[in-house]
Amino acid sequence: MADLRTTLVLGLLIFGLLLPAEASPQGRILGGEDAAQGEYPWSASVRYNKAHVCSGCIISQTFVLTAAHCVSNVGITPVNASALAVRVGTINQYAGGSIVGVKSVLIQPSYGNFLHDLALLELDQPLTFGDRIAAVELPTAQVEGTEDQDAELPDGTPVYVAGWGELSDGTASYKLQKANFNTLGRAQCEWQAGYGYASTVCLSRAEKEGICRGDAGAPVIDDKQVLRAVTSFNFGPCGSKYPDVATRVSYYLSWIEANTK
Repeated sequence: MADLRTTLVLGLLIFGLLLPAEASPQGRILGGEDAAQGEYPWSASVRYNKAHVCSGCIISQTFVLTAAHCVSNVGITPVNASALAVRVGTINQYAGGSIVGVKSVLIQPSYGNFLHDLALLELDQPLTFGDRIAAVELPTAQVEGTEDQDAELPDGTPVYVAGWGELSDGTASYKLQKANFNTLGRAQCEWQAGYGYASTVCLSRAEKEGICRGDAGAPVIDDKQVLRAVTSFNFGPCGSKYPDVATRVSYYLSWIEANTK
């Protein structure tokens, strides 16, 4: 990527993610609606020092996938696992379900500047699956690492996100929120945001809608309820004219499988 474009991207990230007035990590997806109990049984609230900081996705009885920046201390060095936990089995980030501790944290070794923004949380006890707690289906590896990632998610593919992000008025909502998005192909994302990477998925939506603080790490699923990506960040203020960005799961299948056996 060109230096000028990288500088622009990082500037937008700093503006959108580091302003103190917008630092609250709690609430809902902008423009979303309440999810029903058990509708997204793989959704998890990732908690740091007992407070919700990000969303996560259950991929097995002992592992949750989330965004690396949610659990990074410095670079690929994670925060202390003992300070982390996940709440599962409920749409209420404050009550219900079960809170399970985290045994270890593994950040994707190439993570940096919001690229390769993926981390595995190993739980300190296995989950009991049922109607409200389940693992999401992972994609196949047939397109992993290829240059033509648009073959997997063509431009305009409908996808769905559920997370505990921030309300448009800045207040917190206790219920899991869901919203519909469409994917942008690499060329379109490059044109609209200068961010056409094979390892990412760009998500289009109307202005004043989309992911916000607290939604990072949320699963992006398709019509067949297959996990396609994990939400990463938004450019500028939440709901800006730029697409939201997620980390493509198929790109990292070998890494996920090697570290969750």
